[in-house]
Amino acid sequence: MNRQRYALAIVALILSSTALCRAQEKPEITVRYDRFEDRSLVKLTPINLAISATEGLAIGAAFGYQGSTPLQTESAVLYFQSLAANLKYRNNQTLILLVDGERLARTADRYKEGIYEGMAAEDLYFDIDDKTLMRIASAKKVEGRLGQKEFELPKGVLEGLKELARRMKQQ
Repeated sequence: MNRQRYALAIVALILSSTALCRAQEKPEITVRYDRFEDRSLVKLTPINLAISATEGLAIGAAFGYQGSTPLQTESAVLYFQSLAANLKYRNNQTLILLVDGERLARTADRYKEGIYEGMAAEDLYFDIDDKTLMRIASAKKVEGRLGQKEFELPKGVLEGLKELARRMKQQ
């Protein structure tokens, strides 16, 4: 039974990563308004960075503002979602980015772990300001390491981050 759940989780991971890979070409930004809290969330949907038979890593970003009318904001959240056979980031939540060769290091501001379809699910959240987001988004090349996992931000991610940063300045 556990083997069957594991196989189904892998299939679900691969199928979801296929959609995420397509999103790299045209990143999707959603805006959701919560009328009960009178708060809006602008979100770059997670985009796949790494996928294998045993793990997946995706990146997304978001910011919020009070009300339903766009307001200028100066802070956002860069987040990573991991799904793997075992926890990968519980003991190492350091993100190091090389933004056009310039080193930018952060430790996760928030961390969440759980189980999804029998696999370890982890979310890591990094608070960043609008200038840092734009610096990352405007770079020609961004390489990164989260814990021990290395990756490069695809063009689609950079385009999505740039659009998100642009929307942060709307009024």
